[in-house]
Amino acid sequence: MTELLLKGGKVADGEKATLHNADVLISDGKIVAVGEGISAPDVPVVDCEGLIVTAGFIDAHVHIESGMVLPDEFGKAVLPHGTTAVIADPHEIVNVAGAKGLREFLDDIHDAPIDIFAVVPSCVPATPLDTNGAGKFLAEDMKEFVGRKEVVGLGEVMSFYDVVDGDKEMADKLALFADRTIDGHTSGMPEELLDAYVAAGISDDHECTDAHSLYERYKRGMKVYIREGSAAHNARDLLAAVRDMKLDTRRFAFCTDDKHLGAVKKEGHISRIAQIAREEGFEWGEIARMAAYNPARYYGLEKRGNIKEGYLADIAVVSDDATRVAYVVKSGRLVAQNAELCDEVSKTRVEHRSFENTVKFREFTEKDFEVPERLRNIALELVDGQLVTLKAELADGEWKSLDMLATAERFGKNGNLSVCVLKNYGIKGGAVATSVSHDSHNAVCAGDNARDMAVALNRLKELGGGYVVAAQGKVAGELPLPAYGLMSVTDAESTEECIARLEKLAHSMGVNANVDVFTTLSFVALPVIPFVRLLDTGLYDTQERRFL
Repeated sequence: MTELLLKGGKVADGEKATLHNADVLISDGKIVAVGEGISAPDVPVVDCEGLIVTAGFIDAHVHIESGMVLPDEFGKAVLPHGTTAVIADPHEIVNVAGAKGLREFLDDIHDAPIDIFAVVPSCVPATPLDTNGAGKFLAEDMKEFVGRKEVVGLGEVMSFYDVVDGDKEMADKLALFADRTIDGHTSGMPEELLDAYVAAGISDDHECTDAHSLYERYKRGMKVYIREGSAAHNARDLLAAVRDMKLDTRRFAFCTDDKHLGAVKKEGHISRIAQIAREEGFEWGEIARMAAYNPARYYGLEKRGNIKEGYLADIAVVSDDATRVAYVVKSGRLVAQNAELCDEVSKTRVEHRSFENTVKFREFTEKDFEVPERLRNIALELVDGQLVTLKAELADGEWKSLDMLATAERFGKNGNLSVCVLKNYGIKGGAVATSVSHDSHNAVCAGDNARDMAVALNRLKELGGGYVVAAQGKVAGELPLPAYGLMSVTDAESTEECIARLEKLAHSMGVNANVDVFTTLSFVALPVIPFVRLLDTGLYDTQERRFL
């Protein structure tokens, strides 16, 4: 039996949104007593004087695949920052590998040192506009997963037009999860559709970026997930809106959505949002509510998410300003101290299985990468620090001085390859390719010359997916991602270090310093985000809803 006494701290109660002095006694993985002056002879004591004792943080919406590692290594990366549970939407894996991939994912999550719960992806494919690996993932395919204990709801519903139009395939999915949490995704959705979207049973949204969008959802009864990831930095503006409008914090939770390991290591995970909340004037009772108690309630996770007798002993002990995670307790065991895992956890290794190579396109040559004449007067323009893209009008001949962008169908289904002009990426003398390309995960390549683009994409096929940088007709750097073409099978630290090296290399080749080398490319083929996207089927205008 494992026992532990957290002594002398201030306990944040997420249910009551209060902060009070209390000790916390833990036995056999559970909280058995909370109060002042607890005495427990012979029980190991953790000195929490001057610190905040809160329930372990719960990420309300995350794609583990964006961490680029398998669930066990992802857990090791976020646990020392106080995150003890996450609600994962594995729609990246399911787009690639369908029901088989989901089964494998639900098996793999038990290897992680954190608790991972899953929502079943609702929109596979995200749209009918491009090609994914799995084809359609319908309600009948989902039925086998509804009863699994790891499954807590239906994943983000991106196909809002299908919801509003009463599309049968979407209606069947919503009906299957009518008594569970159904996550939303409203990026790009016209506001006039919001009432019908909510009426369909969709309960939350993590795509708010400003006070207006937040309040429109709040007043309709939705829960709003305040997001701070690698590419989307919305937390400060949204928390300020909650504060200024004096909104009920029982309606909010924290999430990262997509966050790379390097960013987690540098600035924290959910702990980073807690830090921003403190800076914006929130007290710890409210922060504990949004960071742990609310997501536990939203997804029916009983006896967790608060510091309370009988609850699971998942606990983060942090500084008042949330800049330091002093201790992390998981299931009653001390697993991290000062943002470093204990040896017992960090040295644990999981034997990973082999993965099928999902990159099956033909070998490319230089002649494949020619911008069609009809597309030489427009470019897909990247926006510094954002995922949205613009349609840029080009002067005659301007296209010759800009980069090219290519999207290649990678599952061996039809051999599609689309090429257009790319503005504001900036690479010179080379190319960058990735098999991580939300949500269908075709291969994407940006470069200033056809030879290096062919080299980069062909190497992706040999690796079974990954990141590749090519220069002067040769591979200059690479990161294999053989797990569905999305994740590494090595440890988090090695993966993170390799990504950092490749980013440095790409920036040295001229890639815009205000553009994330790989993350930006991973979204240029996602047609649920405005305004122009290069799909394997062609250049698509999301506003006009037509191919260019």
